[in-house]
Amino acid sequence: MLTLGIRYLNGFSAAAAPDDMERAEWPPHPGRVFMALAAAHFQTGADQTERQALLWLEGADRGGEITAPAVAASEATQRAIVKHYVPVNDRAGPAKALLHSLPLTRARQERVFARAWLEEDTAYLLWRDLEPPPHYREALAKLCAKVTRIGHSTSLVQMWVAEAAEAGEPNWVPDDNRAIEDLRIAGPGTLEYLERQYNTPAVEDYANLKAQEMEAESPKIKREIRKQLSEDFENQPPPQQRPTLPLRQGYAPPLPDQAPAIVGTVFTPHLLTVQLKPESSTYKALDLTSTLNVINRMREAILSHSNDLSAPVRRLLSGHSVKGGPSDQPHLAFLPQAFVGSKHADGHLMGLGLALPADISRTDRREALRAIAGVRDLKLGPLGCWHIEPIIASRPPWNLRPNAWTAYERGARHWSTVTPIVFDRHPKTKDRTQYQEEVAQMITRACNRIDLPKPKDIIATHISAHPGVPPAFQFPRIKRKDGSERRHVHAILIFDEPVCGPILLGAGRFRGYGACRPL
Repeated sequence: MLTLGIRYLNGFSAAAAPDDMERAEWPPHPGRVFMALAAAHFQTGADQTERQALLWLEGADRGGEITAPAVAASEATQRAIVKHYVPVNDRAGPAKALLHSLPLTRARQERVFARAWLEEDTAYLLWRDLEPPPHYREALAKLCAKVTRIGHSTSLVQMWVAEAAEAGEPNWVPDDNRAIEDLRIAGPGTLEYLERQYNTPAVEDYANLKAQEMEAESPKIKREIRKQLSEDFENQPPPQQRPTLPLRQGYAPPLPDQAPAIVGTVFTPHLLTVQLKPESSTYKALDLTSTLNVINRMREAILSHSNDLSAPVRRLLSGHSVKGGPSDQPHLAFLPQAFVGSKHADGHLMGLGLALPADISRTDRREALRAIAGVRDLKLGPLGCWHIEPIIASRPPWNLRPNAWTAYERGARHWSTVTPIVFDRHPKTKDRTQYQEEVAQMITRACNRIDLPKPKDIIATHISAHPGVPPAFQFPRIKRKDGSERRHVHAILIFDEPVCGPILLGAGRFRGYGACRPL
């Protein structure tokens, strides 16, 4: 087993997420840690034993096997973003800021530095199935001792090869099927790619030529060196490109040793949860009745990032077949995560849960996650602009936790709607008893449609059983293509055995309506 320890000496991690400079990256991505080890290798002589150890770690020296580590990392709180104005390269000429009365000035450009304050200052990467040869372990230990930062230059760290008992149990494990975080990892070929980006041979050749030019005493030799600099480098330092790691691995909290077999739905219980925060709005929060508007805009925003994805993934995100008609397969669904279910609940919308089908492939899931991660803002017209933020805390508020809405892993027998169930077909009868029976039959069919058993009891009601949920008549109605409106109703469902969610029922189940929560 190989375990790497990382102590953040300042008590925070200063590293921006690869797709959002204003969001802190936490837990630390194994790919970023590998890049820090590679940088230490490049900058300290590029010892060949160290290089072989890195090739072994990435998998190139193990037959191309990709092995993602488990991660043990505490909860983190993102610091509020503060804009800084950072001096850039000196330039001659007049400007606003003089440097110590010299005729040089420095232009300042806006920068932000995302930071996450850590509950515990030490994190670990654990490769449980890897046992490095002794000389590779020794080389990795030397490399760790050379690493001074991971991320920004203020993110000072101490790294070491740790004992397994020191790390304890991880709280993030590689699991694409249950993934709620997508972390970059290193795979075969990563070190060679980093070497090309670092461009060491060209940098050294340029530096040697410049040194020779300065030391040359003969004007003729100087001219020859300048000519070579012009021909080989166009009199510019060779570029060193910022690397990007495309290889990602889904991570999820570990499962218990014996996970109970509970009936679930066609949707995965491992929701992707995002928060909603006002960016430019006269409202401090949105309420549940804005669910349809918010989710429609969220869906449109995701689809705008899906043009370069494969046809199956576009179908998965849009819910439409290649020909444009409604898909007959499960696809991406949304549910509102609101402050409900407690004594002081007011029903304000805290975030959104995104539910993917439980049986999608690993490749399709990764493609879908890339499109979802591209959405950062929602423009909601009169409701203003709202920022979409992934949740980085390991213990977020209860209403933003997936299991508050899915009852995973133990399941629940009693459920009630948070948004009303939209009728597939309107009952024709005017008799109250028959009306209840027809609605119950419709809800039973809706349960069967998502692989749930028939409920033991169904109670249709205009009022939800969850405190904080508005009555059904306050929710906007979904319209048909002909402009007519569909009716909807709240309901209480009781099953004979515990079931897991997400439970999304009725004609509006993919757009946030018919969302149930355990009682």
